[in-house]
Amino acid sequence: MKNNNFLIIISLAVIFGLAAGLVGGLIARIYILDNFYNIPFFGEIDLSCEYNNQRVVIQGAKKVIVEQNIKINETIDLANKSLVGIFKKQLITKTNLTTNFNLNNYYQSEQNIGQGVVITSDGWIVTNLQMEAISKSTNYVVITKDKKIYSVDKIIKDNLTSFNFIHVSTKDLSVRKFAVSEEINNGNLVIALNWNNNVWLSSIVNQQSKNTKLINSSDNFTKELVLDNQFGKELGGVILFNLAGDIVALTDNKGIIRPINQLTGAINSLLNYKEIKRASLGVNYIDLKFLILSDNSVLNDNYFKNGAIISKEPNNTAVVKNSSAYLVGLKENDIIISVDDLELNEKNNLTDIIQQHIAGDKISVEYLRNKEKKQVEIILGQLK
Repeated sequence: MKNNNFLIIISLAVIFGLAAGLVGGLIARIYILDNFYNIPFFGEIDLSCEYNNQRVVIQGAKKVIVEQNIKINETIDLANKSLVGIFKKQLITKTNLTTNFNLNNYYQSEQNIGQGVVITSDGWIVTNLQMEAISKSTNYVVITKDKKIYSVDKIIKDNLTSFNFIHVSTKDLSVRKFAVSEEINNGNLVIALNWNNNVWLSSIVNQQSKNTKLINSSDNFTKELVLDNQFGKELGGVILFNLAGDIVALTDNKGIIRPINQLTGAINSLLNYKEIKRASLGVNYIDLKFLILSDNSVLNDNYFKNGAIISKEPNNTAVVKNSSAYLVGLKENDIIISVDDLELNEKNNLTDIIQQHIAGDKISVEYLRNKEKKQVEIILGQLK
């Protein structure tokens, strides 16, 4: 009998012990070890400085997804304030607007003929809409997301990129900052938006066209952004923003995603001269950063490793006759290594640097000729 009681006591002790262990383990897993299993041991891991200057915080998959969704929605709200739709001007039908409804007196948001993004608070907007078909700017209006309507009073075309700049009379448009070129890197997340509320989340995987040529012109862009999942035709003409809400790029009428810095020179010219005076240097070149020397033992220095070597294009032109480069004596096989002390390397492209300027700007060019370093000041011409 005593033995039976002893066995019952032991059995109960084992059962209660197992139950306590299970409950304790569950509590520990939920309240204590959750962070342990999700990497962070004490608080959060902040990778802000390590990942392309983006703020990346890991606190468990679910939390990251929720926070990213919140951030994306916040960015969309900010970006939308600088987007506008472009419409044909509506003529109001004579009727008693207070008692009679007439659809012809309303703009329907999905019937825009184009879209654009505000670049100055005093009314300048850039768009990929082909404006040659527009005979009179006064026949068109732009509408903001808060339903304010403005008549277009000026249209200026940028022949280099095919974008158009339009102007409306106002002083209070919402403007987003331009992303700095150095902060546009492969792997960066971008949000593509258009007027019709289509949104596409993607990331940059490349910054060179698949059709990039070996020999480039100082007066024509070759760089474009390539995304890991290209959006469809319904997002044609979209504007791309980073997660900070800064403008990263615009899509032109051919579907090419052009970094915003390709418009900097045109915008500066527009604001200073009320017209676009694109800069011209007048050289064709090979970007040495894309070449790999087949035998490193041939050279014991960096002579052919960085910079832009002036080279002939298929029509045998290295330096355009009577161009700014021609007038100061730059020649084929000269290697331009810096412009205004800005070195040409993986980050800095000759064309991008030149097109940050406007016609008439004076630049200082450092170059190599037969391994001898030289320097010359050049006044940039105007692109025809």
